[in-house]
Amino acid sequence: MKLAAFDIEISKILPANVTNFKEHAPLGISCAAAAFSDKPEVTFWQGVPKLNRSEAGQLVGELMQFVDEDYTLLTWNGCSFDFFVLGQESGLVEECGRLALNHIDLMLLVAFTKGHYLGLDKALAGAGLSGKLKTVTLSDGTTIKDMDGAKAPQLWAAGEHQAVLEYLQGDVSQLIKLADAIKRHKAIRWTSNSGRPQSVPAERLLPVRECFNIPEPDVTWMSNPPARAQFVDWIPGHQ
Repeated sequence: MKLAAFDIEISKILPANVTNFKEHAPLGISCAAAAFSDKPEVTFWQGVPKLNRSEAGQLVGELMQFVDEDYTLLTWNGCSFDFFVLGQESGLVEECGRLALNHIDLMLLVAFTKGHYLGLDKALAGAGLSGKLKTVTLSDGTTIKDMDGAKAPQLWAAGEHQAVLEYLQGDVSQLIKLADAIKRHKAIRWTSNSGRPQSVPAERLLPVRECFNIPEPDVTWMSNPPARAQFVDWIPGHQ
């Protein structure tokens, strides 16, 4: 299976500690990237201050071309976030919905099996891989040692494009390595906040469509578990 890991960074600067991104839509796309399982090059898309509708549409077209070339798209929480944003920004909601339903969202495997979200860093650590890129250098030589996605919009607006692209490249490159580790171990592994080893079996990497066949877990002990519908409520016909 040839994989193309995909991720975006939004352009809208949001208040601190936002948890429901959809409430702040439209979010804009400053840049996006794709890394591939069979070649070292990373493909980037970028716009200043953000991708316009035509450029976002071209991005959708290129992702569809990757699929035509027998790549399976791969994300971490892309069904609920990346493809939702791309659908809004491009106006191609139905096309992005098809891409979302037919791609592999590794985070969704965890959410549908365990009933809760999982951060990419925890999954990377569980696979014995280095985590998300934390250190980036700005154009004036300043070093940021606690880089995360929340800082990307402000840095992009300040013209620090290379730092954001470097951070984004780290995410998609590590996602390819994570998928490879999951295929070898046939599981997604991580350590809970209480220090207990956790895992989700993954005999194969399921596309989003097939994730809905996973038996629903017991979530009665959780205070606010995510409903399955909220991952696809933006896709026409899947409200």
